[in-house]
Amino acid sequence: MLFKKLLRDFKDNRKQFIAIFLMSFITLLAFSGIGSEVQGLHENLDDYYNQTNMADVYALGIDFNDSLINDFKDMDSTKEIERQFVVKSTARLDDEPIVTLHFMEKNNISKYYPVVGGNIDFDDEDGIWLEARFAEAKDLKIGDTISLELNGIVLNKTIRGLGYSPDYVYEEPDNGLIADFEYQGFGYLSSKAYPAPNIQYNKLLIKTDANKSVYYDETHKMLEDKGHGDIINTAAYMPREDSVSDKQIQDEIKQHEILAVMFPIIFVIVALLILLTTITRIVNNQRTQIGTLKAIGFDNRSLMLHYLSYGFILTLLGSVLGIIIGYRTIPYIFILPMQAYYTLPNWGPGFNVSFIIVGLLMVFGSLLCSYVAIKNIVRESPAATLRAKPPKSCKMRFIENTKIWKNLSFNMRWNSRDVNRHRLRSLITLIGVIGCTVLLISAFGMHDGVTDLKEWKYNDINHYETQLLLPGNVSQSQIDSLINDFNGSPVMTKSIQIEANGIKKTERLTVLDETPLITPTDKNRQEITLPKEGVAISQKTAELFGLNIGDKIRWHIYGNETWINSTVDAIYGDPSVQGITISTDAAAKNDIDFKASEIVTKEKVTEKPESVSSVNSHYDLTNSWDKLTKTANLLIIILVIFAVLLAITVLYSLGLLGFTEVERDMATLKVIGFQLNDLRKMFVTQYLGISLIGFIIGVPTGYYILDSIRSQTETFYYPTNYSIRTIFISFVITIMVSVIVNILLSQKLKNIDMVEALKKERD
Repeated sequence: MLFKKLLRDFKDNRKQFIAIFLMSFITLLAFSGIGSEVQGLHENLDDYYNQTNMADVYALGIDFNDSLINDFKDMDSTKEIERQFVVKSTARLDDEPIVTLHFMEKNNISKYYPVVGGNIDFDDEDGIWLEARFAEAKDLKIGDTISLELNGIVLNKTIRGLGYSPDYVYEEPDNGLIADFEYQGFGYLSSKAYPAPNIQYNKLLIKTDANKSVYYDETHKMLEDKGHGDIINTAAYMPREDSVSDKQIQDEIKQHEILAVMFPIIFVIVALLILLTTITRIVNNQRTQIGTLKAIGFDNRSLMLHYLSYGFILTLLGSVLGIIIGYRTIPYIFILPMQAYYTLPNWGPGFNVSFIIVGLLMVFGSLLCSYVAIKNIVRESPAATLRAKPPKSCKMRFIENTKIWKNLSFNMRWNSRDVNRHRLRSLITLIGVIGCTVLLISAFGMHDGVTDLKEWKYNDINHYETQLLLPGNVSQSQIDSLINDFNGSPVMTKSIQIEANGIKKTERLTVLDETPLITPTDKNRQEITLPKEGVAISQKTAELFGLNIGDKIRWHIYGNETWINSTVDAIYGDPSVQGITISTDAAAKNDIDFKASEIVTKEKVTEKPESVSSVNSHYDLTNSWDKLTKTANLLIIILVIFAVLLAITVLYSLGLLGFTEVERDMATLKVIGFQLNDLRKMFVTQYLGISLIGFIIGVPTGYYILDSIRSQTETFYYPTNYSIRTIFISFVITIMVSVIVNILLSQKLKNIDMVEALKKERD
């Protein structure tokens, strides 16, 4: 009997129950979908690092000889160590791409990962193992010969294999903002392939289980004790997490984790509150049925289990389907665009027990909400249950005794009382609209951010037409010649390590003098003048280290272990290059030799000069930025879709519930002469008002959500600002969804059965 009643109740309240099912489904769809993408990225990255024995620490220097290697091995904290000679070469192919060559003695740390062909043969003097993505872009295959120009020497090598490297999960671009494999790649070779009898290794790969700071101190002490003073001053030690590749992909994972957490917080709350409201409504409408069932012998336990099953079945089905479909679909939406930026041998979703935990929480929450809705009526006697429940008081005495109340229209007074009488329903609607607004504001605010950064970087700051990147072996006379030929301005960039407030991180040093081609700005994109003799720090770096003007920092250039003590004299804003900026005078004052690594010019340079490694036009740089924003745009689309789904589900389900609750009142008003348009206006006004309030609250809430997403990246900086357009578009979408849903619901006013409606008990 109770089972038949369950089926009948599902049929009679199918729209409300569908809404509960959808909210559970969407919650787990979003959480498990984005969560499995993040988990898969974590697992595939960790598995890749484990398979290739990823280095924990790197050392960059000039000549790591056998004696030094043995001294490192003698340290208890050094588990494994090997060395490489890393140098950039120019391939004699179309576009003259840069190929970073690694001459190796062995391949046990950060191992080359073969995709096609075998592993590295260290007795092979003529072979090269090339990056698979570079080879694909250049249509190269095993057996082909590639010519590489290295410091004036041409190497002709036969491609023996194609593969990946864990050190290049994210490949630092040689031109633009993202790696373009048409223009860059890497290759691995045996040390025997080096074109000279003596090879001076310049990179160490180290495995250690010690804390990185402790290992750094132990290394310093060892080098001092062993008399390697020259190495102390010329080598740089970089933990894995400071490497460009690892830092970039970890930032990406952190941002996606925030989205994975944000969805369940919003959707779980709304889903459970809708369930509570719906079950409460059903129970109140079935007081007579419950009283009858109690009178004919059904015990409290049976009735309790019966009503608990409503939410249990719906949320269980919705959660299970959400987990399965989310796991199988949403990760693949992210994977394709991410493959353009990151290189992993395996891509795919990962499963996390938290998906099941959130699903169980949904089910447990549904049981709790159902219990709250049914517990009081089940405890009543059959006689008390058969009596109609007294209607709720809808008076607001404090407000109704004021002159303001008397001046309100009937529409406003009626809706105010209805909101007061059904506070929970109104609160859920408000929360749903706030959630919708948060998602929309976050999405369009993110779009504003990436769009503004492009304008900021390439219109407000940089005014040059061409960027000429210079090789490390370029002479000063060649640099001077290029400056004269193209009327350019020299710029030097170096990797540095900054230490302040107990934090030590790898950042970028920029050295340049005042030039009309580069205009420094503050975080609000207003032009500023940087100090000629002091140190200026980027806004993002200042935030990471907790620095203000006047604070002290220590820093050194990688390859020179001499620390420089400086005071922060200015803070500037830059979207993509973080670190510190000084003038050539300040560099000389700190014994830093200025040698340009790039030249910027207003002229359009179409042919690559002989002493230039690559030429980047303004178009190349902006086009690279557009490619970079593809993933961000994908996130924006997903957020908008879920925002609209949330708004439609909440507004429609609660609007339908609200219509049921006021159907008797509407029938009464119809009887006493109110026209259909008047009733529609009254019905729509309430939900538009709640939507407007929810939007107003959602705008600043979305700001804090967006700011938390922004703060997870250490590479890019963009202020969390909304444009008027963003607020307007979010407002239009929120209100339009509310209007459309409520217009559809208001059509039901035409079909009110006056007799049946007036028979209903008042809430």
